[in-house]
Amino acid sequence: MIRQYYTSPFQVGNNPLRVGTIASGTIFRLPAPVSGRPYRTRPWIVECFLNGAMGAAALNPVTGLWKDRYMRGRSDLVVLRSLANARRVTVAVRYLERMNEEGLGDGHYPDLPDVSRFHNGYRCRSQVS
Repeated sequence: MIRQYYTSPFQVGNNPLRVGTIASGTIFRLPAPVSGRPYRTRPWIVECFLNGAMGAAALNPVTGLWKDRYMRGRSDLVVLRSLANARRVTVAVRYLERMNEEGLGDGHYPDLPDVSRFHNGYRCRSQVS
């Protein structure tokens, strides 16, 4: 599974890299209602997270109009790909979190990386006396 770093929302606890609450590659079984047929679910996989849009974040000095800005680490939207027919849709992260609570997803957080072993910026150095 691919981890998503520096996200919003992110897991609580000892999480200096801000690993997200949903991992890329998670498979969800979302409802696919068809009229006249019994209730069915189809598998969808999390493909990527989109950058978040911050509305009216900057003023354009030439036109005098406010412009939207796209910020990394503020992922509100997710791209899902259907495993049945390869169709892609964009949904909100909060919708997938609700599906996780209802048991239609994997139902677990992605593992946190061993920061002290693999990330130089967070290594604890022993003091030399």
